[in-house]
Amino acid sequence: MSDLVRFTETMRGWLSDQTGVRHEDAERKGRADRTEAIVVLTVVTPDVDAMVADPNHRNRAWGVVLLPALHPLPLSVEYGHFDLFVDAAPGVLHMRYALRLRAEDGQTWYLRGIKEALRRRFWLTFVADTTTLFTDVFRGDDDSGTPVLRGILRMGTVGVTMQGLSFRGAPAAIYRFMRFYVLSLVRTYLRARRALLRPTWDGVG
Repeated sequence: MSDLVRFTETMRGWLSDQTGVRHEDAERKGRADRTEAIVVLTVVTPDVDAMVADPNHRNRAWGVVLLPALHPLPLSVEYGHFDLFVDAAPGVLHMRYALRLRAEDGQTWYLRGIKEALRRRFWLTFVADTTTLFTDVFRGDDDSGTPVLRGILRMGTVGVTMQGLSFRGAPAAIYRFMRFYVLSLVRTYLRARRALLRPTWDGVG
């Protein structure tokens, strides 16, 4: 029986060219400028047990990205991966996205995103944490240099529902995938509260 699991997720939000500020501030400018971005990804786990054993918990990702601020046509994900719950620090998990984008005319960009899960308040915030992607877009094939766009992408209630309905694979494989997902979050949110790591990215406070 195959251990392959796949699902589709859609995130949308606001990015702006104001990249020397916090992601929240860049998002506000993007919203004011109406520079919307949409990411539609299919994430594939060929072998769930191998993914769990991998320290990066890496999965492949393909899809389409709409960035009208950079290009009028949809950009294809030429290569992408999604790392599920990497230990960034004690009590902090990162969901890392790395997508190399290519336009039909050959131009390339690189989208880097992180979702950060940690116990930061008395109440649990795992829904917001696992559906909020702090995003930077770079010109070229990697994330070297300065971003050309920054902001936040989110999955709304409809997006979360559609993601859940999109899971495909053998029931046993989906069960092991979800078991890893849930237990990782439980272990994180049972820990003591701690400060965010994210505000220190790229020296932006």
